Amino acid sequence: MKRTMMNLGMATSLASVLVLGACGSEQTDNAAQTVQSMEPVEAELNVPATADKGETVTLSVRVTQEDKPVDDADEIKFEVWKNGAKEDSEMMKASLTEDGVYEVDTTFADEAVYTVQVHVTARSMHTMPTTNVTVGHPETAAEAEETSDHHHHAGADIVLEPKQATVNEPQPFKVNVEIDHETLTGADVQLEVFKDGAEKHEWVKLEETDGVYTGEHTFTEAGPYNVQVHVTKGHDIHEHVMETVEVQ
Repeated sequence: MKRTMMNLGMATSLASVLVLGACGSEQTDNAAQTVQSMEPVEAELNVPATADKGETVTLSVRVTQEDKPVDDADEIKFEVWKNGAKEDSEMMKASLTEDGVYEVDTTFADEAVYTVQVHVTARSMHTMPTTNVTVGHPETAAEAEETSDHHHHAGADIVLEPKQATVNEPQPFKVNVEIDHETLTGADVQLEVFKDGAEKHEWVKLEETDGVYTGEHTFTEAGPYNVQVHVTKGHDIHEHVMETVEVQ
């Protein structure tokens, strides 16, 4: 009887050790799962390049980490301001609408070029990419040229090549940008393409290689086109120059 009780006690002790070991293993696994990735959080803006005055526009951003949606962001806010009036910017909190996508609706009160910047705070990281929205027809060609001269005198030199194209054939473009005689890298450079009096403006986002921004556009009609080059980088740089491209 005494031997039986001893065996039972040993069995009970062994079972307790196994349970504790399993609990410890589970806690270790959980702790491992809570370790945050050190890969950067990415924010991809989805904002229309153009809008009408008073039109309701959805500002959207897709937040990912290691190509997986981030649904637990601490804070997503969109900041919007009319170019040249950053001090009057409006801040709007966005809401999660689907996997990793946060959105907010807004309207633009004036015909102008606006900057849209999203402030993403997630998983102890912060990123804040920007883009531009052209509302209505804020500038005539003459006004744009005057603004271009002002920016040039302020230290920006923007060169678009070429100035000719062939109708219905893809036309490569190259843009070089210098600020205070130094090549500007890491900027967002886009071409706004339109004919005088046209309501529709087409946008071409250029890709950078070693400080040179390139892309292509196909013109569907012959004649002169306005091609406005928009250059933005961070809070401080927003430059643009208007050129005329002859399409034959």
